[in-house]
Amino acid sequence: MDRKMKKWELCLLFGLLCAMGAGLWLEQERVELSDRVIRLHVIANSDSGEDQALKLLVRDGVLEQATEILEESSDRQQAEEQLRSSLPELQEIAAEVIAAQGYDYPVHVELADTAFPTKEYDGVTLPAGNYLALRVIISGGAGKNWW
Repeated sequence: MDRKMKKWELCLLFGLLCAMGAGLWLEQERVELSDRVIRLHVIANSDSGEDQALKLLVRDGVLEQATEILEESSDRQQAEEQLRSSLPELQEIAAEVIAAQGYDYPVHVELADTAFPTKEYDGVTLPAGNYLALRVIISGGAGKNWW
């Protein structure tokens, strides 16, 4: 049976092909981005208001120091090396912020591959996926993130 496609069928097929192409392009962009970015992930001890507020203070202290450490980085590999060698220093800063707030929580700082949902920061969208992350885990790290 010889059947000609109707205009709406051609449009639907074209739309499907465009969507598939865009999906492949976006996935490639996400992979390339995850190969260029190191994210910061601070996990609070709990979901209490006090622990969440402490998490933000720790984030600010670690981020300030990490920014100074990374100023001379020319690429992600160099940034990763500099962060890896600075983990004890970053952990000490996090511990100092925690102690200054009157808590005696232990803290652990590491670089680890971490799954993230899509997140927007000041108009820049980072798609969901696995990224290398500077992770700061406060005490038991039982706090949830509200992405």
